[in-house]
Amino acid sequence: MTSRATRRCLDIARRAAGSSSFLSRAWSSSLVIQHRCYATPAQKTKEKVAVASAAPPSTSRKAGKAVTPQKAAQDSTAQERQTEEELRNIETLHRLTETNEVDVSSAPLELMDVHIPSLRSHKPGATFSDHLKAFTQAQRNWLLNARAMYQIASTKSIPGVEVKSPWSFKIFSAQSTKPNAWLAPFRQGALEAYKRVNEAIAARDEKTIKTLTAGEQQLAYMKLIRSQDPRYLNVWRFHGERTPCKVVSIRAIEAYYGSKAPRMGSRLAVQAVVRFDTLQSIETYSKKTGARVGETEPKPVVEYLVFQKRMWYTSPWVIRDRLYEGLDSRFTVPHSA
Repeated sequence: MTSRATRRCLDIARRAAGSSSFLSRAWSSSLVIQHRCYATPAQKTKEKVAVASAAPPSTSRKAGKAVTPQKAAQDSTAQERQTEEELRNIETLHRLTETNEVDVSSAPLELMDVHIPSLRSHKPGATFSDHLKAFTQAQRNWLLNARAMYQIASTKSIPGVEVKSPWSFKIFSAQSTKPNAWLAPFRQGALEAYKRVNEAIAARDEKTIKTLTAGEQQLAYMKLIRSQDPRYLNVWRFHGERTPCKVVSIRAIEAYYGSKAPRMGSRLAVQAVVRFDTLQSIETYSKKTGARVGETEPKPVVEYLVFQKRMWYTSPWVIRDRLYEGLDSRFTVPHSA
């Protein structure tokens, strides 16, 4: 496998990881691979003779433009080539995964259509239409949360919980903060990770940041660490939660591309938006003398952070993005493919 082919397949994997429609089409195509057959030269010759002897089709019109037989044949050929290219790409992805030449399933994932729901629009001078749109998106988010919960429960991928059956009303409780909710262990782990990350930022602990974060958010945290004055040491203090941390949006897609099931976990990649509402403060000490030179009063901080995990790895959940309340949703109409 050349480096060029490997890069190409990784690019395919990146596109697939961020697009549910491509993923559905890809897995559909993978089922076709086992049933593909190729015509013998004699058969192809007979087909060509039949096409040549057939009467030329009449000129048709499409979108107000005349389509000649030659143009129609070119379009058909281009479509066939695209289909063949997709099938070859899927075959290559499977071959790479099975031979362990490259782990295409570890390609970076795009941000899914996670969403901060709100029953009203936060736009200045919002109209009735804006409020109606926000309300509709909040309801869709609730339904998509339930779908993701069912996917995760079906593959027994809910962290710290043994689900007897995914057919439960608890699939509608993704946003619940009750101690017996399916996502209660995840919320507890997310809070611990949140505290560790903030402590690491203050202590300039880049190793912990690289372990518990990814993507753009990791770059933002690293930039924050390196902007601190090296003459001082900072200590982050956690004074408790004003309200319990809460999962407001969760999504799951199949992102493991191997033809065989993973050795552990499931094929799912999961992203969840967690709302933190905490009291925090910072203490600053002189690196030279050790004396405390400053501190802040405990202040309320509200953050929406996107946690991500590939469920076939034993690695921890990582913080990959930060969302802000009031921004337009990235919602799109779900594809039926």
